[in-house]
Amino acid sequence: MSYVKRVRMIVIVLTMLFAFSITGCAKKNTGGDTTYKSGTYTTEADGYGGVIKVETTLTDEKIEKITITENSETEGIGSIAIEKIPSEIVKSQSLGVDLVSGATVTSTAIIDAVSKAVEKAGGDVKALKEAPVVKEEGKDVIKETDVVVIGGGGAGLAAAVAAADNGAKVILVEKTAALGGNTVRAGGPYNAVDPERQKNVEPADETSMQKAWDLTKVEPKNDRHAELMEELKNDLTAYENGPKDSVFDSLALHKLQTYDGGDYVGKLEFIEELVEKSLPTSEWMADNGVEWTDDITTVPGGLWPRAHLPVNAAGYDFIKASEDTARKLGVEILLNSKATELITDGGAVVGIKGESEGQNMEIRAKVVIIATGGFAANVEMRKEYNPSLAEHLPTTNSPAIVGDGIKMAQEVGANLIGMEYIQSLPLGNPVDGTLNGWVGGAGVEHYYQVNKEGKRFMAEDGRRDTMTAALLAQTDTMSYVISSATNEIDINETGVNIWGDNVEKLVEDGIVFKADTIEELAEQIGIDPQVLRETHDTFNSYVVSGKDEDFGRTLFGKPLDKAPFYASPRVPTVHHTMGGIEIDLNNHVLDKDGNIIPGLLAAGEVTGGIHGANRLGGNALVDIHVFGKKAGEEAARIVNENK
Repeated sequence: MSYVKRVRMIVIVLTMLFAFSITGCAKKNTGGDTTYKSGTYTTEADGYGGVIKVETTLTDEKIEKITITENSETEGIGSIAIEKIPSEIVKSQSLGVDLVSGATVTSTAIIDAVSKAVEKAGGDVKALKEAPVVKEEGKDVIKETDVVVIGGGGAGLAAAVAAADNGAKVILVEKTAALGGNTVRAGGPYNAVDPERQKNVEPADETSMQKAWDLTKVEPKNDRHAELMEELKNDLTAYENGPKDSVFDSLALHKLQTYDGGDYVGKLEFIEELVEKSLPTSEWMADNGVEWTDDITTVPGGLWPRAHLPVNAAGYDFIKASEDTARKLGVEILLNSKATELITDGGAVVGIKGESEGQNMEIRAKVVIIATGGFAANVEMRKEYNPSLAEHLPTTNSPAIVGDGIKMAQEVGANLIGMEYIQSLPLGNPVDGTLNGWVGGAGVEHYYQVNKEGKRFMAEDGRRDTMTAALLAQTDTMSYVISSATNEIDINETGVNIWGDNVEKLVEDGIVFKADTIEELAEQIGIDPQVLRETHDTFNSYVVSGKDEDFGRTLFGKPLDKAPFYASPRVPTVHHTMGGIEIDLNNHVLDKDGNIIPGLLAAGEVTGGIHGANRLGGNALVDIHVFGKKAGEEAARIVNENK
C-alpha cells in the first residue's frame, strides 16, 4: 500500500472513531445539554379541583417516571390529563407536550409540577419546554363500515350502542382525546315520570298543584295540546280523589310543562316522544351499566321533582357505562379524530372526511349520525344567532362544543331551526363558568340564593331564563348559593358531591365557604351577618309554611337548619343551545324543503326544535339518550334493510 493510501485510511478510521465517540456520549433527553441530579422529587401545583401532587423520578440523563400521587380533578375530564400528560412527557422527554383539550388547567398543573422537579434536579426547564415532541408517523385512516357516528358524548355513544346492539358495524369518531362531550360535565339529573321512585316524595304544596292546574286553562295551540290539557285535568282529578300520600306526577304534566316551559315553540310530537320514552330509556341505560339511586330531586329549572341521579360522579357515569357497552359490542372508537366534511353521492351522505391523529381520514358508511353537540362554546356563532347575548359570559360547555356538526350538515343542505334560542344558567363557577365546585347541585330543594347584599332575589325553582335574567340584574352579576348539612343527597358518606368534588377540598381551596353558624358564614363572604340571618330565617319559615311570600317559590325540601352551612359563589353562564339541525321523529336530517337527506341522521343538542325557546332542567340528558338510542336503532334498520 502506498504512503498516500495509508494516510487516507488512517484519516478515515480516526474520523469514524471520533463520530462514534460523539454519538456514544450524547444525552438521550431531547432538552438540549441539560443533565439532572438523580433522584425522586415531590412537587405540587394548583389544578382545577385543587392541589395536584407529583413524584418525578430522574436519572442523570432523562425523566424516568412521573407519578400523580394526589389529585381532586374531575372524573372524565381532568382525569384524562392525569392519565395522558405524564406518559407523554416521559415518552418525548419534553415539557412541550400538547395539553388535553377541555382539561387545560389540569394539564398545565402537571407540567408545572414536573418543571419544579426538573429545576430541583438542576435541569434546564426552558430547554425542556422548547424540546420538540416527535410524534410517530401514522398512516392515513381509510375505512368502510355500516354506521359512522360523529361525536363521543352522550348522544353519540347512545347511538353507537343502539346501532351495534342491533347488528350494525359501527365506528365512532371523537375529535378530542377523550369521550364525554358535554355529558361528562353534567350533574346527571334525568327527568322521568317514575311512580315507583316518586311514591317516596312528599305531596306537592297547594301552590305547586295550582300551577299544574293552570296548565289546563291556557288557550290551546292545537288540537293535540287541547287533548293533553284534558288528560292532565283527568289525572289531577283522579289524584285529588285519592289518598294524596305522595307527590303527583303524570306524563301529561311533564309534556305540558316542557311545552309551556319552551313558550310553545317546541314541536309537540318530539316532546311527547321524549317524555314517553324517558323511563324506558333509563331502564335501557341501567341494562347497559348505569346505576341509579332511588332519590328523586328537582334540578334547577326542572319545575317538578322527577329528576333521577346516577350513583357516582354525575355525567361521567353515563359516559363510562356507554363506553364499556360500546366496546363490548365491538364499536371501533377513534379519538383525536375530527370529522370536517360529509361525503355525498347523488344527494345521499355516504361517509365522512377529516383528520385522525394528524393523518387524513376517510370513512365510507351506509349511514352517518351527527352527534357533535351545540355551539355554546363558540362566541362568534352565539353572536351571529343571538346578538343580545353578552359575549363576555362564560359557558358550562366543553371548549370543543363549537357547532362543527351543524356547519357540516348545513353544507349538504340541512335545515336549521331555533338557532336564536340559547339558554343560560344562574349557577356557573366564577372561575370558568362550569357547573361543578359547589354545594347544592343535587336539587333546588336543598338551597336558596342571595346576592352580595345577602338578600334573595328570585324564586330558585323558576325557569332558567327568568332566573338568569334576575341574576344579571344583581351587583356584579354574582350570587351565593346557601346550603346546609340538611343536604344529605348532595354530600355523600365520603364527603363528595354529585360532581365528584371533595367538598372539604373545595372549602380548603377557598372555592366553597363553610361555617358552623349563618353569622360566621356571612362574615366569610363579606355580607352583613344580621341581614343574612334575617334572610335565612325568613326562607326557613317559607319552607315550613310551604309558601314563599316574596317570590312565589313552591318547591321546598327540609329547613336548612343543620350545621355546617355552606356558601358557593355562582355567576351566569351560557349552558345550552336549543336550536340546531332539523330532524324528523326517526332522526332523519331534513333539508330546507322538509325532505329527508338520505344516509344522514342526527341526535342530541346538535338538533333543534325539541325544547323550544327554553329547556327544562333535567330534560337534556333525556333528549340525548332517547333520541341517541332512536338514531342508532334507525341506522341499524337502514343498514339491515339494504343488505
